[in-house]
Amino acid sequence: MSDDHFFREVSEELRQDRVRAVWTRFGAYLLGAAVLVVLVTAAIVGWNHYQTVQANAAGDRYLAAIDLAKNDKRDEALAALRTIAEGDVGPYPDLARMSIASILSDQGKQAEAVAAFDQVAADGGAPQTLRDMASVRSAYILVDTGTLEEVRSHVERLTGDSEPLRFPAREALALAAWKAGDIDTAKSLFGKLADDTGTPSGMASRARLMLDLIAGGQSAPSAASAAGADAAGTAEPQATTSATPAPNAAAGDAPAGVATEGDNAAAPGDAAMSAGDAGTPTMPTTDLGVTSAGGADEPAAPAAPEATTAPSEDQPAEAPATDQSSATGASPAPGAN
Repeated sequence: MSDDHFFREVSEELRQDRVRAVWTRFGAYLLGAAVLVVLVTAAIVGWNHYQTVQANAAGDRYLAAIDLAKNDKRDEALAALRTIAEGDVGPYPDLARMSIASILSDQGKQAEAVAAFDQVAADGGAPQTLRDMASVRSAYILVDTGTLEEVRSHVERLTGDSEPLRFPAREALALAAWKAGDIDTAKSLFGKLADDTGTPSGMASRARLMLDLIAGGQSAPSAASAAGADAAGTAEPQATTSATPAPNAAAGDAPAGVATEGDNAAAPGDAAMSAGDAGTPTMPTTDLGVTSAGGADEPAAPAAPEATTAPSEDQPAEAPATDQSSATGASPAPGAN
């Protein structure tokens, strides 16, 4: 046996002794740590599965509540959404609170809707994007119900060039400024919306329209002018539907709605007669200008031709005229008897 082989065997024995010593000393701890890792992994996987199942169930309940709102069952939808907002998991409680605020706004409860959106915006546990969206929704409601300062407090921080919600934030603030008479601010914000290539097409079109109104000196409509416009729109049809002729109209004139304007107007006799030689008058197909009492508005029926009337037995027939000149219109010849 060579020296190299001997030293190699001794080295292997020493290494085995060291491994046995380490296992004897720390083997139980290593085994326990391995079991603990397996148990923790299994627990994490099980908890994630449980959370997924719970989130799926919450999502189903949320969709069912939204369907109730779409079917005009808003009270039932609000009750279901409040249950989700109080006890469910995942993002659905925050989404439920946003939906509650939207339903309140649809019901005309604007103050309650703003309060609900503001509650989401102030929740530090909600995602920042959702909080910003809640602020924008509140601002849009406050454009109609609040002041410029209230709208500014909600969305002015979101109008920067790096903010993802800068477009709706600028539009809400611009509308509030225009309504409040701050034309410079409104013009600046609408100009940014119209010039920014990232602005959604519909919003950019609205911005250009508002810029045209501002350039034309158009101000925000007041409540009094809106009421006047509604009244004018109601009275306008009444001024254009009168088709009854004046009481002093001649009996031979065609009633309104029957004869047309210009040279193509039908004659009164042609409009009234429809039975041919029988001489039976017919009324127009429309009753415009015709009164039930047979007054001046009723068109006169043409008289039957005299030539078709036969004399009665009690009344002698009139002798026909012998003066031919009356019939022909020619003067008699000189010397004629």
